[in-house]
Amino acid sequence: MISDIKGLEHLSLLLIENNIKHIVFSPGSRNAPLIATFPRYKEFTCYSIVDERSAAFFALGIAQKTGETVVLSCTSGSALLNYAPALAEAYYQKIPLLVISADRPENLIDRGDGQTIRQRNIYANYIKKSVQLPENPSTEEELTEYQTLVVEAIKITQFPDKGPAHINIPFTEPIYGQKAKENPSLAQIEIIEERANVLESEFEFLAKTWNSNSKKMIIIGQQKPNKLLNDILIEISKDPSVIVLTETTSNIWSPNFINCIDKTLGTIDSDKLDEYLPDLLITVNSSIVSKKVKAFLRKDKPFQHWHINKANEELDTYFHLSRVLPISPLDFFSRMKALSQTHTSNYKSDWLKQKKKAELNHVQFLNTVPYSDLTVFEVLLKNLPSNSNVHFTNSTPVRYSQLFNLNSTLTIDSNRGTSGIDGSISTAVGAAWMSKEITTVISGDLSFFYDSNALWNKYISPQLRIIVINNSGGGIFRFIEGPSKLPELEKFFETKHKRKARSLAIEAELEYHSADSLESLGTILKTFFNRSEKAKLLEVFTPNELNAEVLKDFFKAMA
Repeated sequence: MISDIKGLEHLSLLLIENNIKHIVFSPGSRNAPLIATFPRYKEFTCYSIVDERSAAFFALGIAQKTGETVVLSCTSGSALLNYAPALAEAYYQKIPLLVISADRPENLIDRGDGQTIRQRNIYANYIKKSVQLPENPSTEEELTEYQTLVVEAIKITQFPDKGPAHINIPFTEPIYGQKAKENPSLAQIEIIEERANVLESEFEFLAKTWNSNSKKMIIIGQQKPNKLLNDILIEISKDPSVIVLTETTSNIWSPNFINCIDKTLGTIDSDKLDEYLPDLLITVNSSIVSKKVKAFLRKDKPFQHWHINKANEELDTYFHLSRVLPISPLDFFSRMKALSQTHTSNYKSDWLKQKKKAELNHVQFLNTVPYSDLTVFEVLLKNLPSNSNVHFTNSTPVRYSQLFNLNSTLTIDSNRGTSGIDGSISTAVGAAWMSKEITTVISGDLSFFYDSNALWNKYISPQLRIIVINNSGGGIFRFIEGPSKLPELEKFFETKHKRKARSLAIEAELEYHSADSLESLGTILKTFFNRSEKAKLLEVFTPNELNAEVLKDFFKAMA
């Protein structure tokens, strides 16, 4: 038996036909027809999470891990607005989510009816497509229109690049009726997927430009591990005129890449910075953590910038964009490798000299620094188990991660689409549920407490490890020059507190540990990542005011 609302059986079959497996519900009444339909199909794995904001980030974590489109479904009214932070993150991080929302019938909108808001196109600024399904489709023409809209919304979550879409369905009461499955045949719907391409003739021009420049820089933004791309970048970077810059979230690594951008830039004399600017910059993916590299490349000195983007979207991060290349990075660099000529240049060697200098300064500084966030991250990052998954929350954890050489077998994720602190724990919980490997989320205290409803969840994997760096407030605001000089720092920026995570961990039936020194931290880490029957939470207490001074001294030491 399923809901007797017309069209829902067609909707269910279309989701199955398009390989959608995971559906995250939040309880409600208006979406009862969906709740009474989707779980009745063995092809779906359905979840129930009360907090819509947490539910949406949980779904984001599943989609982040699998690359598959994940459905979100909630009731009408303000429930939808709670999905907005995760959808914005999905839009900018290119994660495939599909919201299927229940609505009041159109004749009740703006009539003072309860739990009713304007839901049509509610996510206008951060959605790839939003459709309103016809209510009670009966004729063949209406059912074809219904199915076409559904297929368009599903397809666009994956093509030409991934991202979120929204299907809004108005339901008129009664909404609790049921009927037997009828197994209707689906309409034959053909969606023409037009994709921009780089023409063969264009590659000749691109190769000519590539070969004529002696300073070529490639920057890789946030992405999933891609061994084939990693290998071709290693081959391309054998050219002495090519330097590759990566971050922890790039999941790309080589000893001849600049993997700690801020640290390396910090060693370059200010009057020599222009010598390290490229003649040709090529960027892959959008999210870059480093503010230093953005400031460095936004200088007035002209250079060409090519951005690789399958969806042909312009992204002028560095204010020098010359052209967008609608092609996959692997295809582009494979073609360019075949057409490129080795160039005599000191560009790569100059960058690698600065990297070596930064590493030496790093080691010397860490040998003298007192207990602080920096020393805690050094120990934590060294102890992360090989071939495991790691989520860094915003703001300080992902920035600290950029200062260290991480184990290259790790898979790194972070919500760097919009870079908000909301939902980071929920995202990691969703990703951990889909993984057989240990999944560690390293969080600041404010991020953790802000998203504590992530633990109000029946789907917490025993392989999940949560590490909370508790320095009693938003420590990043002591690093930022503006807030750190204002008298309102502690009350309005840091929001200092005395909260601890122990009671939340116990309530959620997590195994709880705490540390307040490198010695106690080292003892706990000896067994913390061992597999167990329960997820674990480690709370590390660090000195609030000292952390900022240590980090400032670190960057002074880099020079």
